[in-house]
Amino acid sequence: MISVKQALNKIITNKTFTNIINIDLINSLNYYLAENIYSPIDMPPFSQSAMDGYAICGEGEMFTVIGEIKAGDSHSFTLDSGQAYRIFTGAMIPKGTTAIAKQEIVKIMGNTIQLTENVKPNTSIREKGEELKKNQMVLSKGSELTPATIGLLSGLGVSEVKVFQKPKVALIVTGNELTKVGQKLLPGKIYESNSFSIKSALLSSGINCSVHFVKDNFEDTKTTIEHAIINNNVVIITGGISVGDYDFVGKSLSDLGVEQMFYKVKQKPGKPLFYGVKNNTKVFGLPGNPAAALTSYYVYILTAIKTMMGSTHPSLLNITATLEQDYTKKGDRAHFLKAHLKGNQVTIHQGQSSAMLSSFASANSFVYLDENTNFIQKGSKVEVLMLP
Repeated sequence: MISVKQALNKIITNKTFTNIINIDLINSLNYYLAENIYSPIDMPPFSQSAMDGYAICGEGEMFTVIGEIKAGDSHSFTLDSGQAYRIFTGAMIPKGTTAIAKQEIVKIMGNTIQLTENVKPNTSIREKGEELKKNQMVLSKGSELTPATIGLLSGLGVSEVKVFQKPKVALIVTGNELTKVGQKLLPGKIYESNSFSIKSALLSSGINCSVHFVKDNFEDTKTTIEHAIINNNVVIITGGISVGDYDFVGKSLSDLGVEQMFYKVKQKPGKPLFYGVKNNTKVFGLPGNPAAALTSYYVYILTAIKTMMGSTHPSLLNITATLEQDYTKKGDRAHFLKAHLKGNQVTIHQGQSSAMLSSFASANSFVYLDENTNFIQKGSKVEVLMLP
């Protein structure tokens, strides 16, 4: 059994990347850049007005309006002292512009305007290259392509990006006790939820997966895992990883020659966690309990997937917050506690059982307590891992 930090280190340092592909920018959400991107133009590409108003030249209160410039107009106009152009937000300013006087402080008298307030030089002018200079680095390799970064790149005229391919993922759900949603629930059975929660978590990061169900039977389990390893970059198995009489995942992985990187982590929930590799395919065996499986996904599998995709920050965002209540931890394992962070205050939820998803449903974070911590007093600073 290894520690949480040792387990994460084995995942992050096993740098097996997915293939690099070119992809249209509009389809690049949730990918990670495989190269640095430099601005092909100045941004803005010309000096422009930040306001609807008047481009003025010189000082004083009175200016003669000699024309109008709309956003998108191409021109080579020049202002002399005492002159002004009516101008609109985003429009190219004429040469000689001292400042932009917003229309709210302008009194119009025919083709003359009077300013009702003083306007300092360069007011409301967006200078050429103010945001980015041509050939300046915009985004570094390993950056995630988000709605904001995609919008930024499109504004620079970038139409295609080089990224790490999203991995192919297979999710295998084991257990004779499981009943699919929509079917009648018989005595001794429970509704299956891991495929819903883990597939949804993958989809929220832009990654699809195939889902396979297998009964607690050795040959079926082994065959299903073998096919999944051959056809995928990541294989996630829920249930059957412990040492019960009907837990066949571990024996299947051994027979298939999966190299064990670790098995069992000194943590709660999710101690019986397996991580192995075969032919560059990463294989994870998760406990069947729903909260334990989802916790392990966020902490370990998502980190592994983001590492494969070239992310420079693959782990969950780690911050410090103030605990809202006393908390006593039992045992000597590290704990991932479902919690809710509001501002800088974090509250640990009731119902921390590895079988309970109800406390997960309203959580936005984990409070992480290491194996050496047994009691935390209200008002103490604690480590918080943010859920994506």
